[in-house]
Amino acid sequence: MSDETVAGGCLCGAIRYQVSHRIGGAMVCHCRMCQRVTGSAFWASTLYPREHFRLTQGEPIWYSSSKLLDRAFCGACGSQLFGRYSAPEFSGWIAVSLGSHDNPNAVPAERHFGVESQQAWLKLDDNLPTHEYPDSFIEDAAASNSDAYAAIPKTME
Repeated sequence: MSDETVAGGCLCGAIRYQVSHRIGGAMVCHCRMCQRVTGSAFWASTLYPREHFRLTQGEPIWYSSSKLLDRAFCGACGSQLFGRYSAPEFSGWIAVSLGSHDNPNAVPAERHFGVESQQAWLKLDDNLPTHEYPDSFIEDAAASNSDAYAAIPKTME
């Protein structure tokens, strides 16, 4: 865990935040939901306790992408900034997009999730732990009685 306070924001500068008490390193999620929301091969984010996160400028637009996560983005430039967990077991966390940090290189990557959906052209050679989601992850994530996230560790050891 890092107690350092970091700042970040969107591409156009309309939204800014400060956050501290990072729980672990960056998580790189390759699931189809994260691919679609980022328009990229994966979403790199890092977890912080929600109580240590604060907006310092602007207000994001929120989108409920699943039963687990509401995602925030800038209404002006479209940058995906963070996601707040709505599932009770994760509700104290906020996942902040690594690319939105002012100094993203300060947060080392820690693990890959959703590697069953990894793009075929992307070769992972970082020797980080990898995790697969259940086959029905995307469908289950949208269901009202979802337990698709049971595979996600509750702590970042």
